[in-house]
Amino acid sequence: MSSTKPSLLFDLGNVLLPIDLDKTYQAFADLSSRYSAQEVKELTHTQSLWAEYESGLQNDDEFRDFLRIALALECSDAQFDQAFSSLLLDFHPGVYNWLGNLAKQFPIFLLSNTSAIHAQQFTQVPLGPQGESLFTLFEKTYFSFNLGMIKPDENIYHHVLQDLSLKPENLVFFDDNFHNIEAAKRVGIDGVLINPSCSLKQIDSYLLQLCS
Repeated sequence: MSSTKPSLLFDLGNVLLPIDLDKTYQAFADLSSRYSAQEVKELTHTQSLWAEYESGLQNDDEFRDFLRIALALECSDAQFDQAFSSLLLDFHPGVYNWLGNLAKQFPIFLLSNTSAIHAQQFTQVPLGPQGESLFTLFEKTYFSFNLGMIKPDENIYHHVLQDLSLKPENLVFFDDNFHNIEAAKRVGIDGVLINPSCSLKQIDSYLLQLCS
């Protein structure tokens, strides 16, 4: 790590925003004429059913129709979106003030594998004193569906570095996914694997050691 104060790059899900994927698997199973929640989960992972959508290679309607076929879903667009968004839980209590304090000390950015449907939900949550969203605190946000690629593709990290004119050693990346962290490290970024059960405390502890 350079002696220059580092920039901080945050993942969203299970770092700043708790998520529970099983809730979406169950919600889709409830709409499926064929598959259980466990089977929905297995199909989603083994066939990477969300990857093209989160990469921006499918639009909302294409993704809905694709999953309706893949998972034998019988539902309206509204029912689909509600089921797909079931994984989004409440933001950590106090996360707006916590992140705001960090923003006074470090340049902060966001890099998230996510979708247009989910982003429409979580970017509208009022957390600040005047109803601001959390995302007003970041200097820049990077959502995979706008970038045409998803983590752990190393190109996504190169893109962020180039866009911000940063050297890898001047960026710290926090993510709860091992493969995403390892890919960032291969690019030369200081990657920190986050435990979702104590994410904010873990980040505080890491930064205290980093700056001591």
